[in-house]
Amino acid sequence: MHRQAGDRPLIGPVAAPDLHCMTLNLRRSVPRPAGHPDSWEHRRDAVVALVASEEPTVLAVQEALRPQAVDLATGIGSRWEALLLGRDRYGDGEAVGLLVDTERCSVVERRSWAMSRTPLRPGSRSWATAFPRHAVGAVLDDHATGRRFLALATHLDVASPWARLRSAQLLGRIVAQSGLPAVVMADWNAPVGSAPWRALAEAGVPDTWGRASRHETAELGTYAAYREPRADKPRIDGVLATEDAVVSRVAVSTRRPGGVWPSDHLAVHAVLSFGTTA
Repeated sequence: MHRQAGDRPLIGPVAAPDLHCMTLNLRRSVPRPAGHPDSWEHRRDAVVALVASEEPTVLAVQEALRPQAVDLATGIGSRWEALLLGRDRYGDGEAVGLLVDTERCSVVERRSWAMSRTPLRPGSRSWATAFPRHAVGAVLDDHATGRRFLALATHLDVASPWARLRSAQLLGRIVAQSGLPAVVMADWNAPVGSAPWRALAEAGVPDTWGRASRHETAELGTYAAYREPRADKPRIDGVLATEDAVVSRVAVSTRRPGGVWPSDHLAVHAVLSFGTTA
C-alpha cells in the first residue's frame, strides 16, 4: 500500500541503546461489507504498512485472530519473530502477543499467564471477566547492549473494573518476580491514571508518557473508532516500563497509510533504554 501524501513514520528505526516499543490493538476481524472501515480486508495493508515503516523493536498486539496474525507476520517479514497466543485453554481464539525484531533481540524465554487467580492455568477466569484474559511475555537479550529485559503484552477486561485492577496487580508481581527491567504494553480498557495504571506505578512500572524527554504528538484518546482522534477522550492504550527505563520519546499515532485507518485503536509508541551491561 502506498503512503498517503505526508505520511511518514512517527518514530521509525532507532539506534542502540534505544528500544522502540509499540502497542496496537488490531481490532479482531468480523464480517463486514467490502470497503467498510472495520473490514480486515480493507485495513490489512494499512496495518502492515504502519508496522513495517515504524520498525518497532518490540510490538505488542491485541485482538489478533489467527488469519490476522498470519497476515501481519507475513507482511512485515521474517525479521520479526511472532510470539502470539490465543486466550482459550488450548491457545486458540483471540490472541495477544509480541513481535520481536530478531536483528536486535534474541528470545531467551517465552511465557504466558492467565489473568486470574490461577495464572498458570490457561484459559482460567476470575474476577467477573466476560472472557478469559491473558498475558504473553518474553525474556529478551539485547544484542547491542548486552542487557536482558522482560517484555509483556496483554489486554485487560472490558467489563470488570475489579478484573482490571487485579490483573494489573498480577502483572506487577510477574515483573517483580522476574527481577528484570521490563516493558508492559496493553490495551488497558481503562483511562490513564485509573486504578490499573496506579497499581502498576505502585509496583514500580509507571506509564512512560509523563517520563518522556520529548512528546512527538499530543496525548489523544486511543479508541478513535475510525474517526478523527480527540484530545478530550481518554488514552486507554499505553507502554509502561520499570523505573530504571530512560524514556526519550513517546507518541500516539494518527497515521493513515493509503488514507485508511489501520484499526479502531491508535498505536502508542515509546522509545526507551535500559542502559548497557557493565
